[in-house]
Amino acid sequence: MITGKLSLGWQLRSSAAALAIVAVAAGSAAAQETGTDTDADAATEQAANDEARVYETVTVRARKRDESIEDVPSSVTALSAENVDNLLIEAPADLVRQVPGAILVASGPSYLDDIALRGQGSGRLGFTESTTGIYRDGIFIAGGGFGGRTFSEIDFLDVQNIEVYRGPQGALYGRNAVGGAVNVITAKPVDEVQGRIKLGYNSVEEYSVEGMFNTPVSDTVALRVAGFYSDQQDGFYEEVPSGRALDAQTNWGLRGILGIDASPRTRINLTLETSESEGPGFSTMGQNAVLDPDPFERTNISTEELVTIDQTSVFAELTHEFSGSTLTVLGNYKERDGERTGSDFDHFFGLYSPLLELLDEQSEEFEREGFEIRLASNETSAVNWMVGADYNAFTSDITTLRYGTLQGPYAASPALRAQMRSDYATEELTSYSIFGLVDFNLTDRMVLTVEGRVQTDQKDFAIERVDDDPLTDESIPYTTFSDEWTEFLPTVSLTYTATENTTFYGKIATGYRPGGYNQNPTPGFYDRVPFDPENLYSGEIGVKGNYQFGSTLVRPQLALFYSETDDVQQTTTVSTENTTFTLQNVGGNNIYGGEFELTILQPVGKGLWNTVLGLSTTNGEFDEGTSILFQGEEVDLSGYRVPRTRDYMLNLFTMLSQPVTNSIEIFGSISVQAEGGGYDNAAHTRESEDYELFDLAVGLNGESWKFSIFGKNVTDETFRTVEVNNNAYYNQPALYGARLTVDW
Repeated sequence: MITGKLSLGWQLRSSAAALAIVAVAAGSAAAQETGTDTDADAATEQAANDEARVYETVTVRARKRDESIEDVPSSVTALSAENVDNLLIEAPADLVRQVPGAILVASGPSYLDDIALRGQGSGRLGFTESTTGIYRDGIFIAGGGFGGRTFSEIDFLDVQNIEVYRGPQGALYGRNAVGGAVNVITAKPVDEVQGRIKLGYNSVEEYSVEGMFNTPVSDTVALRVAGFYSDQQDGFYEEVPSGRALDAQTNWGLRGILGIDASPRTRINLTLETSESEGPGFSTMGQNAVLDPDPFERTNISTEELVTIDQTSVFAELTHEFSGSTLTVLGNYKERDGERTGSDFDHFFGLYSPLLELLDEQSEEFEREGFEIRLASNETSAVNWMVGADYNAFTSDITTLRYGTLQGPYAASPALRAQMRSDYATEELTSYSIFGLVDFNLTDRMVLTVEGRVQTDQKDFAIERVDDDPLTDESIPYTTFSDEWTEFLPTVSLTYTATENTTFYGKIATGYRPGGYNQNPTPGFYDRVPFDPENLYSGEIGVKGNYQFGSTLVRPQLALFYSETDDVQQTTTVSTENTTFTLQNVGGNNIYGGEFELTILQPVGKGLWNTVLGLSTTNGEFDEGTSILFQGEEVDLSGYRVPRTRDYMLNLFTMLSQPVTNSIEIFGSISVQAEGGGYDNAAHTRESEDYELFDLAVGLNGESWKFSIFGKNVTDETFRTVEVNNNAYYNQPALYGARLTVDW
């Protein structure tokens, strides 16, 4: 494997990347050197235009209302639709590369990705809950497996903006928002004709098309339709010696939104979307320590693993403006069918023989519904308020089949014979809560905000195992579990506007991840099926600014935080004799760190230089008396560093654009992500690998079109993201491609 070092290699790569930007700037400057007799007049006119330049206020919905990012007492990253396009954000992995304090926990295919914020989320397994709240247009959309802890490709289709709220958001966002929350806001219908088509191709022979059309239907109704299709015919993972690609895949999705102005004060948006993906599973994408000599080559794969995920969602949003308040009603319904077939589990276990074939299949039928209603005052008085209630429910039916043939010496192995089984499980959630917020304007510069939520989660779980081998006794009779938790999640913050451009804040917040049930129980260890919720308590101080120096805009954010978590959910094993993975509560920990984000918009000539820099660090340790079971031994974690915390994380994006004619501009961009330090697991047997990733793009932008060529991970940096059962998973290698976008 290749690991990155912040050394000479960093300097050389940074210099090469910088040269690319300089070349763009130099070419643009040369193109402008015409008409030297009018240089003085042009310079005077440009200076006047720069001085008069007005930058838009960044508005976010971190507290379920539109407000300036500087007014929010939280560390927030906001990406506009233009940012999303320039950064080529199509999946959670792309998003994480632009967010300070964010880590991608990946196990091969993207449907298993987790977004971890502020060191939270090292305990993850199967169908368990995430530690980051996953939201679309302000409503919770996660749950179940087969993508239930992350976003899918259709969530990043035709977005208005993406907002990442770091730190616990339990009071207003509720369950799972322990490390923070991510809210993807979809573009809504507007009262004019618009259209867009985007064509793409990349180096793994992926052909893609994306389109959007918006049109008024009447004076009060507008329709917006968007869709995408991609077909990846090659891949990064190769089966040896056949040479076939193991990660070829296809994806498509379609969305329609009807926007209705029911009255001058009432707006309704109704969304229907459907999508399907077919791609690889996790077993063939892991490098087995015994069988595979290369991270991206697989030997002796006897089957073709395929994961298919079909989902359909309905969203409804109503807003009504009263004279002194606003009513918001949100609804969501989702059906998702996921299926994994042909998983070569003897390869996954590190075994190969013509006498052995062990296959694994899994399917899930998932259904969820959610509803939220809230009423908020218009911010015109000394006391502002919001009250609301929500309801969420889901049902997840999971079937897991493991079968095959055992011959010769394998037929006598009790461990292998015990694998021949069929598991049937059902998990149901019913969740409801009330929440609220009150702002007290203590002075014209100081605001005290009190938030709170009372939430009840009830989970019911049923499991049955049928032992398909007559010589073993691994059957589990139909067994049910049920539990209910009620949590109070308060938050208090104080915001002080020191000057018109500088805001300080302090915040005490709470977060909560529900308990649940392990999907892979072992006979005799039923006490290891359930696990309890984990609760987080956090303190944060920060400062934000918004400064304009002539034509240059500078927006800094700095946050320092400290958190303590009780009943940490951590991946461990059933017992010292049975190393089956489970998720259990292991004790407490604390995590602390800081985040700095700086945005600079600087006119250069007649163009613009846009730079966003993010720096962050996290650390922490387990409390005294904390221990886990790991590989047949009990490990004392007292004082051990919390996994998935990093010494440093760097995110950098810089883009320079310059006009070359009256209607065409040239642009170039560099994106850098670097991380170092820490451990992948609680037992400290695997250090997290250091790495540096570089993306480059260059292109032309016309009045109604854009063409670009790009490279992701252009230095082909390879590093391990996670390890499961002696199977190591790696990041995506170098990828190159081109895009053409036409708007009208």
